[in-house]
Amino acid sequence: MMDHQFILVDFLVKHFSGTLSQADMQALQKIFEDDPTLRERWERYTSQGLRSSDAEFWDRLDLDQARAKILNYTSAKPAKRPLHTRGMRRLKIYAGLAASLLIFLGVAWFLNATPQDKQIVADQVYRYNNDVLPGGQKATLTLSNGKTIALSDEQTTIEETHGEQLQILDGQLHYKPNSGQAELASLKNTLKVPESGFYRMVLPDGTKVWINSASELSYPLAFGKSTRNVELRGEAYFEVAHEKNRPFIVSTTHGDIKVLGTAFNLTAYSNVASNVTLINGSIQLTNKNNTTKQIVPGQKVEFDGSVMRVSQANIEKETAWQHGYFYFEHDQIQDIMEQLARWYDIQVIYKGPISKKKFGGSMSRSVSLAEALELIKRGAGLEFEIDRKTVTVKNKN
Repeated sequence: MMDHQFILVDFLVKHFSGTLSQADMQALQKIFEDDPTLRERWERYTSQGLRSSDAEFWDRLDLDQARAKILNYTSAKPAKRPLHTRGMRRLKIYAGLAASLLIFLGVAWFLNATPQDKQIVADQVYRYNNDVLPGGQKATLTLSNGKTIALSDEQTTIEETHGEQLQILDGQLHYKPNSGQAELASLKNTLKVPESGFYRMVLPDGTKVWINSASELSYPLAFGKSTRNVELRGEAYFEVAHEKNRPFIVSTTHGDIKVLGTAFNLTAYSNVASNVTLINGSIQLTNKNNTTKQIVPGQKVEFDGSVMRVSQANIEKETAWQHGYFYFEHDQIQDIMEQLARWYDIQVIYKGPISKKKFGGSMSRSVSLAEALELIKRGAGLEFEIDRKTVTVKNKN
């Protein structure tokens, strides 16, 4: 299949230069029959253009292997011909293959050197090198057979194993209520939200879930008869459908949340301690040390593998992302920038000593990165620089 990938480069160059012939298209169809994944790439490249994320695919192509193929080809003995004809033939072979290699290297360089990130735009107001647009509604769904589908807010129907149909309605992924068939309970789906994204869904039992950036939720196509189990990495807001005899359990890196019917916000990124804020109802938290704690509405529990700390929660702050805005209260700039990094899909660099001062305030998640930074720096005594998707933070003086 690797040879087909080399050939695809040549066809792409012909397509973009307008020299792709009917014979080329027939050859492409044969390649697509042998390797359907290349058809998907071809359709994406020719309809959407080449993107920086495609560089990973081309990086996996072995340039040494490409050169070896060409050298082997050019060193093959030609059929006996008159000396001057043989020399001309060899010259043509070298010229043609050298051009092919240059095309291959050129496309690979183009993919790496000219990323087309639609989130990066010109800054028309604040004089940064560029601006970055905010995140939006996007996610991928991995089906039980391993196939991954990009989700959007467009209405559509997705077919799962055993004929189960999943629907996207009003920008939400919906699972139809089912009777908990054993064969469906053993099949798992995973919804993954990238950085600069969020998504909403309704699970088979009617539970509503809002999933934040850089998060992943795994769950079965049907819940079991005794419990309803899901796994979360990242942040999500749950409105759990009440079922007295079938508790809803969310498993995280640091422990499990057990509920019957309630609303709560759970943050469970693996690089920091997890925390859960109870909006209404009742939950029971069990950490990895099997320590159990029950909290009441308005309380927040911060927990890792060994310690649980209970405090009064600021409900507005904990759920602001679900309602479309940032809310900061006694937060250091590093904590603020961590939230921005996930929403705008940026890298943050700190230059020099940065104040430990704490800040508060709120702003919409629909503003561009430049506007967000301007709102922050007014009272923070900081300067920011934007270079594509890298933000440098430094003291003003």
